[in-house]
Amino acid sequence: MTWQNLLNPDIQKFIRNHEAENIAQLALKKPLSLEWDYKSVLDQIKSRQKATLKISAWMTYKDIIFPSSHIIEQASSQATALYKASLIEADTFVDLTCGAAVDSWAFAQHATHGDCIERDETAAQIAQHNLDILKPDSCELHNMKAEEFIKTMPDVDLAYIDPARRDDARKGKYKLEDCSPDILGLLDSLLPKTKTLMIKTSPMLDIAQAIQQLQTVQAVHIVEYKGDCKELVFILGNTANPNPQIIPVIINSDGTPLHKMVFTPDQEVQTDHNFSAPLKYLFEPSPAFQKSGGFHMISKTYGLKKLHPHTHLYTSGQKPKNLPGRIFEIIGQYPAKSKKIPIKQANITVRNFPETVESLRKKLKMKDGGAEYLFACTLLENQKILLHARKP
Repeated sequence: MTWQNLLNPDIQKFIRNHEAENIAQLALKKPLSLEWDYKSVLDQIKSRQKATLKISAWMTYKDIIFPSSHIIEQASSQATALYKASLIEADTFVDLTCGAAVDSWAFAQHATHGDCIERDETAAQIAQHNLDILKPDSCELHNMKAEEFIKTMPDVDLAYIDPARRDDARKGKYKLEDCSPDILGLLDSLLPKTKTLMIKTSPMLDIAQAIQQLQTVQAVHIVEYKGDCKELVFILGNTANPNPQIIPVIINSDGTPLHKMVFTPDQEVQTDHNFSAPLKYLFEPSPAFQKSGGFHMISKTYGLKKLHPHTHLYTSGQKPKNLPGRIFEIIGQYPAKSKKIPIKQANITVRNFPETVESLRKKLKMKDGGAEYLFACTLLENQKILLHARKP
């Protein structure tokens, strides 16, 4: 059964009637017709379940067909795609790794034409089918490898690439040199053909090393959504920039920034240290802001004091408002070796401390969870401490 058979009204009705069900249990039931490729039908249901969470805007369109569930799993979310599309003014674009076409769809909101490159034939056909429904006449699919398309690629305002970070065994990779296509090997031929090159990478990638490898990075966006650092977005131009902007950002479901900080590596180095012993309130930066490495800039931007040069926790005598992270009220503090702590259950966090959460929980005989929090950390003069806190 080809993917086009999924458009069969009876199959579509079955998919929608069962799209909220457990796939494993559904697999034990017989299909309504022996002519169906039941495995493909079940995978379509699985893809729809993932898409409901990642690209809800597509779910209202009739006849949308989703690619295999593992492609949806690796695709950008609606939120991150819309955020990326808001960064660049581009009338023409090329998406060199189209996949599920979520990013292509987002870029097409602002452009008059996009070329979308997808090496897998079935995925390319499905992407074209969906884009014809979502953004008619705005995108042209090319079933070929990105490396081949670049050889005859026209000049564009924006080139976008999201190198695959999984091998054939589905093993995760994140270093630029390990991903496919080889973006480092394509830079010399790709950069002259675009005003801006945008590269999406794993949030695990070392930012400083990637800036050095890519050479012409103008900005790095560290994108957080629903409490997780989802991706790094490198914006490249055609000139070297030894001091690019670093931009941690928390976005909402339509890609709008809720919190955002902009700084350069030089600003981080030149910002004065501002430290203090624990005051009344404790602040833990969100994942994107921690990933940014702008620990002194956080102090400066939000008027906070740091507990220690290498303890990425902050304190304030006044209750901070509208901060990118978690705020706690400090209830008490205990020596690191203390066994007389007036609580038996707590969420434990370790920051710049010589023990793991597991070993500390075992030593303290502390149950997990609840409304109490223990932060095991190092203060000035290398004092090891347990800070007892609650959410205000």
